[in-house]
Amino acid sequence: MKKLVLLFFSLFALSTFAFADKYEVNENEVNALFASATEVSSQDLNLFGAGLMNTNANNNLASFNRPNPWAAFAICWVVGGFGIHRHYLGTNGYMWALYTFTCGGIFGIVTFVDWVVLLIGAANNDIGNYVNNKRFMMWL
Repeated sequence: MKKLVLLFFSLFALSTFAFADKYEVNENEVNALFASATEVSSQDLNLFGAGLMNTNANNNLASFNRPNPWAAFAICWVVGGFGIHRHYLGTNGYMWALYTFTCGGIFGIVTFVDWVVLLIGAANNDIGNYVNNKRFMMWL
């Protein structure tokens, strides 16, 4: 085990020192990026994080009016048993606990139906009924 740790540390140190001289920071470019950046208020960050920021032609910030249907489907597919897709769609803060403590939503049944519903919604590009839905079974 000691040899494996020593080998790992040696490879890490070798890769760090071997490639360290290839990267340089150009201070002028960094300063130019900061000078051209748009200032953002804390209210804008809160709206951005909540997915409620509206599109504004005068604003260079990204907007999220609605969650992406394919992203919601993918999140449900990967970690649906923990209800993470429901947080992406905008639900109650305790929904993760309901999914987790019921073994993935009543032993995976709720998660499976969510997955099918989001797949159909993603194919139709319409998941509006499931955005900000506060019910445990969002399709009812």
